[in-house]
Amino acid sequence: MPDEVDQIGTGTLFNYGDRLMLVTARNIFDEIEPEDLVLPSRGTTALHGIGPYFLHRADNSDIDIAIVELRHQPSIDRARYSWKILEFANTATASAEGWFVLTGYPSIKSKRLGGLLGSSLLSLHSGRLPEVPPKAEPPVHPDLDLFFEFAKEGEILDGTKGDIPHLGGCSGGPIWEYREPQGMAFWTPEQCLRFVGVQSAFNPSAGYFRAKSWTYVRSMIDELVNKHPQT
Repeated sequence: MPDEVDQIGTGTLFNYGDRLMLVTARNIFDEIEPEDLVLPSRGTTALHGIGPYFLHRADNSDIDIAIVELRHQPSIDRARYSWKILEFANTATASAEGWFVLTGYPSIKSKRLGGLLGSSLLSLHSGRLPEVPPKAEPPVHPDLDLFFEFAKEGEILDGTKGDIPHLGGCSGGPIWEYREPQGMAFWTPEQCLRFVGVQSAFNPSAGYFRAKSWTYVRSMIDELVNKHPQT
């Protein structure tokens, strides 16, 4: 029933050949099992679980990344119809400086209307912090952890400023870096935005949110594929 559904996190879908991977934060599976996941579908209010899947998490719990491969064809078809599916060409390693955007669905913005659950997309502009914040929860791995400015007020993607909501529900949300290629004839998001990390934690009092680098995401997708070769 819709009233039994809640928003627990955000994820990003990737193609690996003809295989479909959901990239999100490991911590959301501290409370649920993957078989309890429901991916919203375009054009319907019906609820569908993801069906059969492969789940890959690192043995080290500090690596707050989870890869879920969808293995149920109806679920795959619904996901491909309803959402933008990224390719590895849409990714990059984060620059030390630049213009970054966190996207996700804060739970505080969710609403129940007539038994349905809806939410609003947050697109928050931020800058990468040059050093590890003094209050960052250890351990910190320089090649894994990315830290970004998180203030009480910020600029969203349309340029307006306002109070930033609690980021619960954004776990697993993608971090994008904006880069304009040289010689660009016309602007498209695909040319200028690169997926560079997965949001994993935030600390408003310490002024940062934290993400895990795309480099680790890619290596974990490869590990899943090697563990479960296509049949």
